[in-house]
Amino acid sequence: MIERKYKIENNMLVRRSDGVPVPDDEPVFIFRAQDIKALPILLNYRIICRDINHIAGIVKAIQDFTRFRDKNPERMKEPD
Repeated sequence: MIERKYKIENNMLVRRSDGVPVPDDEPVFIFRAQDIKALPILLNYRIICRDINHIAGIVKAIQDFTRFRDKNPERMKEPD
């Protein structure tokens, strides 16, 4: 199973593989599955990526976002 790359730990965003936190001064952009723009962006991101391990994670996210969209059409919306 492909696990998400980051998690929240002690109020910090950390890389799951080694627990290294994302520095506070590094910008982070998060897509939520309810954002109707997110899935098309992930599909295009998948096209331009080259690393096989990274692509596997993107494919998993695409599957998860698609499943969410299909099960929760009433929750889909334009980003705020």
